[in-house]
Amino acid sequence: MNMYLKSILFACLLAIVACSPQKKDSKEENSEAFEKAQEEVKDKISGVVKEMPAPSEIPFLLMETGADLNMSLIHDVKLANNYSSNNNEAAVNLGVYAADIGYLSAYEKSQEALKYITEVRPLADQLALSGAFDPQTVEKFEKNLSNSDSLAMIVNEAVNNADDHLRKTDRPKVAALLLAGSFIEGLYIATALVENYPNELPDDARALILVPLVDVIIKQEEPLVDLIELLESVEEGDEYISTLVADLKGLQAEYKKLNVQQLMDEGNGAELLKDETLDNITNQMGKIRDDVTG
Repeated sequence: MNMYLKSILFACLLAIVACSPQKKDSKEENSEAFEKAQEEVKDKISGVVKEMPAPSEIPFLLMETGADLNMSLIHDVKLANNYSSNNNEAAVNLGVYAADIGYLSAYEKSQEALKYITEVRPLADQLALSGAFDPQTVEKFEKNLSNSDSLAMIVNEAVNNADDHLRKTDRPKVAALLLAGSFIEGLYIATALVENYPNELPDDARALILVPLVDVIIKQEEPLVDLIELLESVEEGDEYISTLVADLKGLQAEYKKLNVQQLMDEGNGAELLKDETLDNITNQMGKIRDDVTG
């Protein structure tokens, strides 16, 4: 488990357990019940985030498939100010932009990535996370513009720093939404790449690129389940999170319809490109991304 995931786990464990209610009457009985509840929370959260990807993980997987960069898919950084009135939206979109920075870095679009880091700082400031994208982060990024691996580490470190602050201030909801945003953007880019890939290539050549892309998409099913559980654990009647969870469960339902294993076992992975369910996943993912960034 990388440090980013460990810190998210630690944040959720500390914050959720710390905020669990305790009754003051019948102390001994309630103490035992509270300890049991603590253990249940720990067990649940431990299984929630272990497979969640860091902000740069999906973008780098996409790059490794050989798919071309598609600049039209990343979220317009000029819209960052649109989220200044709602902290839930600010947290999700900070995660979205973190994934975009990872995507740009993976394809060595370093100057564009640096611009994004600079422009999203107001969102970090709004969430009292200014240390995540502070001048030191920008300076470190500038010094490593020629090394995409180092850039990815810096992006992940910035989000890790944000999460560390959230842990110290007991804000698991913001941490969960930040993680949700980066996951949503990474999966959105992956599905949109498949949907928009040029048709003029011969089928064999096209499949050579697209089947690995579809494989990246398929492998996000387990992290999706983990993300839903994580969001449910911090929902607490929040309508924004409830809506997001409902949409993600709709996406999960589409994943369950994919007949992946049999096709892969038979060496017919290319058949997934014609699967109507893949189109449904793409459409649902586009809707979710539009909702969180709109």
